[in-house]
Amino acid sequence: MIESYFFIPGDKPNYLNKIDNINADFFVIDLEDAVSINNKQSAIELVLSLEFSQNMYLRIPFFDNCYTAKQIRDLIVKFEGQIVLPKINSLEDINTVISMSDDIKLKMIVLIENPSSFVAIPEILKRFSIQIRAIGFGSHDFCSIAGIKHTLEHLAHYKRQLILYAKAYNVAYIDGVDLDLKNFSQFKKECIFAFESGANGKFIIHPKQLDELNKVEFMTEEEINQLNFVYDKIKDVSINDIDVFTVDGKVFEKPHVIRIKYLFEKMNKTQSKI
Repeated sequence: MIESYFFIPGDKPNYLNKIDNINADFFVIDLEDAVSINNKQSAIELVLSLEFSQNMYLRIPFFDNCYTAKQIRDLIVKFEGQIVLPKINSLEDINTVISMSDDIKLKMIVLIENPSSFVAIPEILKRFSIQIRAIGFGSHDFCSIAGIKHTLEHLAHYKRQLILYAKAYNVAYIDGVDLDLKNFSQFKKECIFAFESGANGKFIIHPKQLDELNKVEFMTEEEINQLNFVYDKIKDVSINDIDVFTVDGKVFEKPHVIRIKYLFEKMNKTQSKI
């Protein structure tokens, strides 16, 4: 019910070659933290040789001085502007990235990984929402810098705030990764919280997490039955023709109908993966 954004290290050909066999919604090819300094140059050659598809994004270390301006531009061109921005602090950092991109139409995922970017994100979205597809929460870095214990209890406020900012500017919100690959109970709690709070996606770092994501029960059986019942009544109605519907004694206005259509489509897509 939420989309998966699967990270793959950009210097691992054995991982990159398996993309077609991984049932994720989107892929984030990572040239930043997942790649050591010694492998940065070999990784860029490998990534530039990939066949790009529309569900791929590239995380580029813009501010680490490991790539030249030309290399960065080549990467942006290769991925048709679908890039992930890490380690930003301010509006000026976004301007720097845009200046590197010249006339390329950007479709960015901006990572919120520190208190500075958290504070700056409303102004960033106000200025650049047309070029931003999503904001993602780098919660582990955020907690390390802010001195916050990394638990859902402590992070819930920040997640809700970021989701609110994203909705205000019509961009997606992607929830942060879970690093525990043995016990998935926390991962499932995070997924349910993300869905119920209005998130669009979840960052994933291992195929086991994809399997667990597809098993998460986001709605009760009663909620699913009601969703199916209402959808059956409104499925053939054009969005432009939606007014107010009364189904089984309950009133559904346009925002409700749009949400129901979205959830039904996501539910069917999820079931087709299992």
